[in-house]
Amino acid sequence: MFKACRTVVSNKAARRGRSPSALRLAFTRAVQDWYYGLIPFAIMNFFWIVLTVTVVAAPPATAAMLGVARDAAAGQGGEPRMFFFYLRRFFWRAWALGGLTFLGSAILLSDLNFFASMLSAVPSAFNVGIFFLLYVLVVWLEFLLIAWPLLVDQPEMTLRNVLRNAAILTLRSPGANLGLVVLVILIFTLSLFLAVLLALAFAAFVALLAQHYLHLQAALLANFPRLPGDEISQD
Repeated sequence: MFKACRTVVSNKAARRGRSPSALRLAFTRAVQDWYYGLIPFAIMNFFWIVLTVTVVAAPPATAAMLGVARDAAAGQGGEPRMFFFYLRRFFWRAWALGGLTFLGSAILLSDLNFFASMLSAVPSAFNVGIFFLLYVLVVWLEFLLIAWPLLVDQPEMTLRNVLRNAAILTLRSPGANLGLVVLVILIFTLSLFLAVLLALAFAAFVALLAQHYLHLQAALLANFPRLPGDEISQD
C-alpha cells in the first residue's frame, strides 16, 4: 500500500515537471530498497569490486549491478544469482558503452590537464578554461548516470539510440541531473573515508539511485513494470 501511494505521489510530481522532487524521491527509494536488501546487495557489491579490479569485467559488472538494481526497484527483489545472469547477458553490450566511457573520460581528463598546464601563466584564461572543462566533465558524468541504466533497461535498443536518448534526458533536466552528480560524488567521497561502504554499498546504492532516477524522469525508457496504484502518465 505504501509503495503504491508513493508511486502515485511521485508521478503527480513528475507531471508537474518538478525535477528536484524526482531526485529526492529517487534517493528515498534507493535507501529503502538498499536497506531491505542489505545482505544480498552487500554480497553483489563485493562481487562488483572484485570484478572491477580485473578491468576486463568492470563494464559487465556495472551493467549486472544495474540490472539487479532495476529488479529491486521494480519490486522483484535483488538476488546474487541474477547478478551473474546479467553479467553474461550484457557482457559485450556493456563493453561497447564501457569503451566509449573510457575513451570520453580519458579525452576530457587529458584536455583538463593539458589546458591547465598551457594556461597556468594567464590566470584569467586559466580560470575560464578550467571552469568550462569542469562543466563539460560534470555534464559527461550526468550523461553516464543516465546512459548506463538505460543500456540495461532497454536491451533491444541500439547503442546509438541509447546515447541519443541519454543525451536528450541529460539536457532536459540540467538542475536535477547536476544534483544527481553532486550526490554521487558525495557518496563516493564518503565511501573513500569509510572503506566498508565502498566494498559493500557504494555500487549497489548508486545503481539503485540511478535506476529510480531514470524511472521518475522517463518511466517509459526505464521500462519498469506497473505497480498496483501506479498512474504513470503516457503523455
